[in-house]
Amino acid sequence: MLQNLTLTLLINLTFMFSTGKFVSSCLYKEVGDKAVIPFGEENLEKYYELRWSHNERRGYYKRGLHIKLNEFKVDQNGSLILENVQKDKSGEYKGIAYNENGSLINSIVHQLCVQEPVSEPMVIVMCVEKGVNLTCKPMNNESTVVSWMKNGMNANATDAILQVSSSELNSGDKFSCTVSNNVKQKSAKDVEPVCSDTDEDMMDVWWMLVILTAGGCFLLILFIICLVCVWRCRQNKRKAKKEEEYRLATLMPDHTNQPDEPYMQQTTSQKASKSQRPLPPLPTPQGPPYFGPLKERNL
Repeated sequence: MLQNLTLTLLINLTFMFSTGKFVSSCLYKEVGDKAVIPFGEENLEKYYELRWSHNERRGYYKRGLHIKLNEFKVDQNGSLILENVQKDKSGEYKGIAYNENGSLINSIVHQLCVQEPVSEPMVIVMCVEKGVNLTCKPMNNESTVVSWMKNGMNANATDAILQVSSSELNSGDKFSCTVSNNVKQKSAKDVEPVCSDTDEDMMDVWWMLVILTAGGCFLLILFIICLVCVWRCRQNKRKAKKEEEYRLATLMPDHTNQPDEPYMQQTTSQKASKSQRPLPPLPTPQGPPYFGPLKERNL
């Protein structure tokens, strides 16, 4: 018991006063990446006792052939494997191994730094008085580093906002920004800012707006006048047509006092029927009977 306590104290003192033999630099990973913390080159079976801890909290413990705690995944060499790391996996990882006699075989202390992924940036252009402000967005966190490029050359600027004066801005200048962390970097597309702050240019813009507005109003008024003329022309045509129809109606003969056609047909038929009656026989002449010649009478 005393021997184990002494050994543990010795190991802790070694960690505290060591300047690099057992403590390695930070291992940077992006959220969602796979992290492998190496331990050694010997086979896992060579280690009689192996421990892994995260921020002083034990997550893996093997003694002999039995694994008593298995919250972490360990490969055949004793290296720690972390899948799909998140921000809460950042921190200090310690690994220590002993042989069957209780002698220290290997130990390591490693820092894991998990960072947010870098998003593709874009440059926002804002024209201001006597210049232009260029903003590189989005910025994920304070650990993101910004660098600016002007016409493909380093602009020696690391702030998220780049201020460019009118005297430094030439026609055709292109700007771009790059954001990076300890894992990755991404660059924005080039932008060509076009800004002007002179009074003459502002007056030209105002005059252009006035001319466009006046021209638009004139065209609108002309359109309205054309609509009114077309409407009045149609109204005059309708009025003239109605007057012509009224004039023709007054010139037509009045048939209101004439007998009805059925009555006229009936009267005509009656007259026709009377004219078609047979005439009465002619009267025979009245006188003495005729006996013929005398000779014939004697016979």
